[in-house]
Amino acid sequence: MHNICFHFQISQLFRLRTYRFFDINEHHQYFDDYQNSYLANRLAERGYLPANDMLQKLMRKYGDKVRVSFSIAGSSIKLFQEYCPEVIESFKELHQTGNVEICGGTYTYSIASLNNKECFLEQVHLEEKLLKEVFDIHPSSFFNTELLYSDDIGEWLNEAGYNMVLTEGAKHILGWKSPCFLYCNPFKTDLKLLLRSYKLCDDITLRFCDKGADGIGLTAEKFIDKLKKLPEDQPFVNLYFDYETIGEYYTADTGIFDFFDALISQLIDSKEFKMVTPKDVAAMDVPCSTMHAPWPISACGDEKDQSEWLGNELQKEAFEQLFKLEELYQKSHNNTAKLNWLRLQAADHFAFMSTKWFEQKSVHRNFDVYPSPYQAFINFMNVLNDVKLQLEN
Repeated sequence: MHNICFHFQISQLFRLRTYRFFDINEHHQYFDDYQNSYLANRLAERGYLPANDMLQKLMRKYGDKVRVSFSIAGSSIKLFQEYCPEVIESFKELHQTGNVEICGGTYTYSIASLNNKECFLEQVHLEEKLLKEVFDIHPSSFFNTELLYSDDIGEWLNEAGYNMVLTEGAKHILGWKSPCFLYCNPFKTDLKLLLRSYKLCDDITLRFCDKGADGIGLTAEKFIDKLKKLPEDQPFVNLYFDYETIGEYYTADTGIFDFFDALISQLIDSKEFKMVTPKDVAAMDVPCSTMHAPWPISACGDEKDQSEWLGNELQKEAFEQLFKLEELYQKSHNNTAKLNWLRLQAADHFAFMSTKWFEQKSVHRNFDVYPSPYQAFINFMNVLNDVKLQLEN
């Protein structure tokens, strides 16, 4: 039997206003309230609320056979609380079914794990505090920003109390091995690793509407046929998606809601599959093998590395200057400036500076407001310099 782990992640960020529209040293209003409100409500109406309703109906029909997990960045939770609190209530209702696990993550969907342990764990603990306030939970499984992981990151998370990490089934790390097994950190073997089956995920996220030989796009039946072709001795199929895949990247008229409804229903009706959460897997007595990741891996691009955020000189300069302010952050009593510094760590700010994306493969740029990576860099650095002044005061 194959255990199917569905995980959905939400990582909406507070969007920066463009530098042309504010006086950098006077008002300090770096974030675009209009865009934040518009995007939060648009995503809620198109995706989050109807997708949650779909899962609720499936759970009422099939009970605890429907099991999924979520990671919701603190920045997303704050946006929901401010602009569309009904989304938070919807997730609370899902969580109260007992069929949903909410995993830990970083507070602002940060790439601090690429910098150092202290910055990273600051983000982790802030996220834990918020999840406790909103959902009354303390997570035991972890989903880092864009599945960033290395041996060091795994050790830091183990020290923070986590026993399960979701990450990428990166080919250059696995070699001939399959992502459909349970792995562990080589130095902290009690930290288990569930690896994303990215080729299967890409069939949905990148190729859902591609017509096959029959002239029809991807269907639940076609996808399950792919799952049935997996070797029987490979126990885990880990499918991790941006929740925006349902309703935003693919709108309702593409059939994406019907697809996931039918897929989950047919998985449950089949005796060959069982839906599980990361916490369920952690409780299983399943043998695992070590996976050595000496350098950071991620879910981004063909390279599956950190080049999405640190692949060019603009990004490296922005990253270096951002984390030079760590000491100021620790000493500062300006809580607003401290929060702004945390928000500037969000992965998307650096993705907007990327020069590597091909348009047909990009889902990250759906909401890109900058005409060029250079403009994104200039805007970021203007805001960062002003945040520095506020931290110093």
